[in-house]
Amino acid sequence: MSVRDRLQVHVNDELVLDAGTGEEVAASGGREWLIHPPETTLFHQVLAYLQAKPDPPAHLSGTMISREGVAAAALVLRWGSYLAVQLDRDKPAWPSVHSARTSRISNDEMARINIEASAALAEWIDLSRADGGGQMYTQLVKRAVSYLPMPIKTSKLKPGSFATLADREMATRLVHASDPERVARVRADAERHLAGLFGNTLVNTAWRNGPVERIHAGRVEGYPLAQRRMTPAEERVLMRFASKGLALGMMVCRQLAMEHPGSPWPEQVLPYGLGFMMLVTPPGWTLTETSREVRLPPPARVQPTASGG
Repeated sequence: MSVRDRLQVHVNDELVLDAGTGEEVAASGGREWLIHPPETTLFHQVLAYLQAKPDPPAHLSGTMISREGVAAAALVLRWGSYLAVQLDRDKPAWPSVHSARTSRISNDEMARINIEASAALAEWIDLSRADGGGQMYTQLVKRAVSYLPMPIKTSKLKPGSFATLADREMATRLVHASDPERVARVRADAERHLAGLFGNTLVNTAWRNGPVERIHAGRVEGYPLAQRRMTPAEERVLMRFASKGLALGMMVCRQLAMEHPGSPWPEQVLPYGLGFMMLVTPPGWTLTETSREVRLPPPARVQPTASGG
């Protein structure tokens, strides 16, 4: 890469994503890459592409819920976040890609993926709720499954602990058992950042606290930007895990919207915000950012085990 090179990722023959720009800068340990996010987020680029596409003519396999999971994983993670740069198959594989002891996602990169995926998921949830799970949202799900390359097919949904907080009795128990000051803080966040708080919790369970941790952890030997640092097999594992978790989350969104008598959306989100604070959560997870710069140390220098992000 040269100064201010543009990062691009090919999705298919029609769509090339602008993933931002990278420049080589001086750092305390020598040189490093400073990666700036694009003006238009990756999620909005992918969403605009799907909105302009016609409905697919072919019948799609799987249930609507399972398709929602694959669509959400494609939109908010695989193509709608910095993960698209990590999984770019146009790049040659890094020689250390098969090393179980080497960290292959930096803390800054993980933070950018978390932030972009959470912000994207919040918008996707808002879109779904605004449409009431109706025709527009359903069409976008079908287009995402049809037009965005994914290494997995739809699969059966298995209930998980994330869905338990959609039960009003369980949610009430959690709120009553929590510290009143914490409840007040989370309620204030829920009133200001409805889908964002729910989205943070869902991304943390469907992405961050999953198989990606094995790729993130390990000895830091630097991070090449021009090489792919994950294998196709790892991509399948990551997307299968994320699609199942996100399918469950979108099902919960629909369940909460159909609740009778319904509680206000902020009160429905409140227990998920409390649950988020109880999870193993990286520091600095935001409710307001949509992306973040990345500082990337180059390969060939060994540092302590990666953590956080």
